[in-house]
Amino acid sequence: MAVCSLTRSYSKLTRNNPRKQDALVPPKIVHLGLGAFARAHLGEYVRRLNDSIHDEPWLISGVSLRTSSIRDSLRPQQGAYTIVERDGPRNKRNDTFIISYSVSEVLFAGEEAEIIKRRLVDPNTSIISMTVTEKGYCRGRDGFLDLGNFDVQSDINTLVEHPTETMKTLPGWVAQAILFRAKSKLPVTIMSLDNLPRNGQSLKKIIITILQLVNQSTLEWIDAGNVSFPNSVVDRIVPATSEEDLHDVSTHLKIRDVWPVSTEPYISWILEQKFSSPQPNWTRAGVLLVSDIVPYEEAKLRLLNGSHSLIAYLGQLTDKETVADTLEDELFGKVVKRFMTEMQATLETPKTFDLIAYQSQIFDRFCNAALRHKTAQIASDGSEKIPQRWLEAIMVLRRQKRPVRFLAMAVALWIRYLQGLSETGTKLIISDPRKHQLLPMVTSSSKAKEVITSVISLLNPDLAKDEALISDVAYYHHDIVRDGCRPAITRLIS
Repeated sequence: MAVCSLTRSYSKLTRNNPRKQDALVPPKIVHLGLGAFARAHLGEYVRRLNDSIHDEPWLISGVSLRTSSIRDSLRPQQGAYTIVERDGPRNKRNDTFIISYSVSEVLFAGEEAEIIKRRLVDPNTSIISMTVTEKGYCRGRDGFLDLGNFDVQSDINTLVEHPTETMKTLPGWVAQAILFRAKSKLPVTIMSLDNLPRNGQSLKKIIITILQLVNQSTLEWIDAGNVSFPNSVVDRIVPATSEEDLHDVSTHLKIRDVWPVSTEPYISWILEQKFSSPQPNWTRAGVLLVSDIVPYEEAKLRLLNGSHSLIAYLGQLTDKETVADTLEDELFGKVVKRFMTEMQATLETPKTFDLIAYQSQIFDRFCNAALRHKTAQIASDGSEKIPQRWLEAIMVLRRQKRPVRFLAMAVALWIRYLQGLSETGTKLIISDPRKHQLLPMVTSSSKAKEVITSVISLLNPDLAKDEALISDVAYYHHDIVRDGCRPAITRLIS
């Protein structure tokens, strides 16, 4: 077992922080949505960056928009936390423990909104970044801002009538920060680190929609190059923190960390070189800077995230707790590989990008039994994830006049999952922002094709007109309901 050298109690750790002088350095990054992923990904890159430089460090002001629990856990630790990198089979673990000081403060929007506003417009703040998952962007199914969202409308009205009051949504917070910074002529780079297609571009569209309704003169300031929204591709598997993580940190490091993060050794960040404000030398930390993010983004969203969702629904339906548990079934491993092969036809990547090797690497990462990444966690919010992970790829295959078999099976598995019971009758907890629309559809007495058409229409109206796809999904769904996942998949791959 490889363990970092900082094995001390947290009282000593915070007091003897090797960079304790950094406490006086103002943060240059304000991160909205300081969950486990942000700390295991952005936090780790910032840690590596600071370890590689002797200049003033780049530190993160972490903001929790929804809950005080992260602040209440990390503030007594002065923002310090442990990253546990899990690797190896269950009986031969090779875990690495890393202590990170990249977060210098943690704030909660519900109680410290005024401090957050000051941070967002501070001249020292050069980057505003975020990880709030797909649903945090308040998008409609067309990818634009959902103007029918009550909180979105509330934020727009507030920005018009009382522009200094506290926002309710992520888009509201970002739009308000830009308005304030425009008045002070303070350029900024805004980074989305979520799994959205063209995440920076998507965020920009949302913010522009708000500003068109609130203050159009700010748009000219943005267009002059004072605000940039670089696209990025982020990749690291980060399960929810478990009791085992807490125990292992306490046992192996002899410290008490109330909220460590557990992750895999692999980490990747591909970032569009498009900045409006000073940046650190990200390449020193291992970030790949590129001019065109799209090929990397599509490969990651479709091959990794798309396969992850497939595994999650397979696992949920067959009572498999984790991704690795699901792939212990050789048949399920085969269908995931065939799914990736079907997906590969939708991708155009640089010649230097080895898609075959990338797929093999992804599969090996999924088989990391030490990670304990739960299928229930990945299965959540399917209606937000599936359009970009599966449905866009289906449309590409249709344009190419290629068969859609494994993706159609994936959609059938998701619809079967939404019906709420595993194959053994275990009740499944469905967590989805469109649950109130989806569940009545999939539990109705309507004919299968009508149900499937309604579900797909909710996510992609154009695909709902594809009668051949609807028929294929209905066929596979019938197969799954009648015989179960394994027989249905056996017939599919034979």
